[in-house]
Amino acid sequence: MSGITIWTLESDYDRDAVKCLAEKLIHYRSLPNISIRALGKSQIPKKIKGENDPAKALSRAVELYLKEDKCVIFVIDKDGVMSSHQRLKEPNSLINQIQKIVNDETFSGRVHLAWAVCELEAWLLVDCAGIFCYFAHTKNKYKQDCRNAISDKKNIMKLIGKYQKGNTELITEAVSGGKGVKEYLTEFSKDILKTLNPKMKPGDIDDEKYRERLSPEIAKFIEINADTVKRNNSLQYLGKLISQCQII
Repeated sequence: MSGITIWTLESDYDRDAVKCLAEKLIHYRSLPNISIRALGKSQIPKKIKGENDPAKALSRAVELYLKEDKCVIFVIDKDGVMSSHQRLKEPNSLINQIQKIVNDETFSGRVHLAWAVCELEAWLLVDCAGIFCYFAHTKNKYKQDCRNAISDKKNIMKLIGKYQKGNTELITEAVSGGKGVKEYLTEFSKDILKTLNPKMKPGDIDDEKYRERLSPEIAKFIEINADTVKRNNSLQYLGKLISQCQII
């Protein structure tokens, strides 16, 4: 069985969600015998004592994983041009550490970077019906074949249609002063909760709305197919990288 390490350096929640989505990409692409080793922020090695370059410790870790796996794929949020540009200006930023390793000829094309354009939430938002079904599941509603059960519910389908974008990389602020796709998903989750229970109190909605820690569970409800994957180019790119690693 071929092994691939996928490393989300910014979040352990992202680690678990990306592993779930990667396994669904493998199934969608009908790729045989691939196992995913998922690593997150908590697996980042400490800087080597006496070494000024923090990328050295990360590089050594990559070297160890490549003894067992065919590839290492780093996944990092690309949350806007200005933010990315600022990180590139910082010599020891994660993105600059990653770029050093990706460009290191020692690894001969076995280390890759996959940007999660507009944050991981943009990958979840390729399937708004799946997101709805996750929150419905938490409220013990539509638990049997959720997608089919809601297909004739006009108010629900209208809500899903309102939030489902053709290209989730282009999602902008959900509200004035918002920060982007994370807030967009948060607003969607609040509207879902209101739809599931119109009498739900604002405080309870606030308690149960989307938070990053929910992303691994939501990912389980996301369908990856020809219709959903085309809604995010960076998610498609992750699938292509997995395919390339499989044939090394």
